[in-house]
Amino acid sequence: MNPHDPTRAPPPASPPRFQGRVAVVTGGARGIGRAIALALAREGCDLVIGDVLDGLPEGTPYPKATQADLDQTVAAAGASGVRCIGLRTDVREASEGEALIEAARASFGRLDFLIANAAVTLEGRLTDLAPDQFDAVVRTNLHGVFNVMAPALRLMTEAGRGRVVAIGSGAGKHAEAEAGPYVASKFGLIGLCKTAALEVAEHGVTVNAVLPGPTDTPMMSSPQRFRQAVPDKPDPTRDDYLEARKDATPMGLAWIKPEDVAAVVLFLLSDEARFVSGETISVDAADCANWT
Repeated sequence: MNPHDPTRAPPPASPPRFQGRVAVVTGGARGIGRAIALALAREGCDLVIGDVLDGLPEGTPYPKATQADLDQTVAAAGASGVRCIGLRTDVREASEGEALIEAARASFGRLDFLIANAAVTLEGRLTDLAPDQFDAVVRTNLHGVFNVMAPALRLMTEAGRGRVVAIGSGAGKHAEAEAGPYVASKFGLIGLCKTAALEVAEHGVTVNAVLPGPTDTPMMSSPQRFRQAVPDKPDPTRDDYLEARKDATPMGLAWIKPEDVAAVVLFLLSDEARFVSGETISVDAADCANWT
């Protein structure tokens, strides 16, 4: 079997690594968030999953998640034998971020892991974007992380243990035209994580960021994305996109799989990573080799 096959997900560990642990995952209805939630469930971790669902701002170049998506993730996690709660949550609101963290404590009595994954993008040149469009992205991708990170760190530092992983992007280290709000939020996310890592280090809590490259999620796999990649064809398909973008990464992939991101997250949550903190780890098929 080809070890670089993007359709082959990394296998779960045996025995389960996180039996009796509790995690909160934001943006967990589908995509990378779902992959992380299901990987944690396979490792025995109880879950609280939040997602804004159709509360996304208008104009995103991909369809919104639905209640059915969240229900499917919760059911799939529960099939691994763990307890799982799904909550509609808008992390742009500080009160909702805090309520999501409190749900873990109230329902399961503890919080071991926070995976701050919720993110959106609205695209356009800076001169054409309205202030509320810029604000909607930054409030989700940066303020939204703070709104769950701060209450989670209060619980973790009190307990003297915990892991936080924020899902950033390669766009947190290099610019992309017509993605100014997204790029700005992901650059800021790295600074937020590094600051948090310093502040909680003495309590045995770690904070890191994972930076995926292009990933096979609804944010990337949508008709609008296909048209952007293949503008000369009236109705390009997913296969057209994959062919047009096959050289997007040095390893010859248009995108990686969400499960590849989840595997790195699991490492950062593990005891093996107890002294890894304040770090950024790219998962992008060697694309990060192109920039410092």
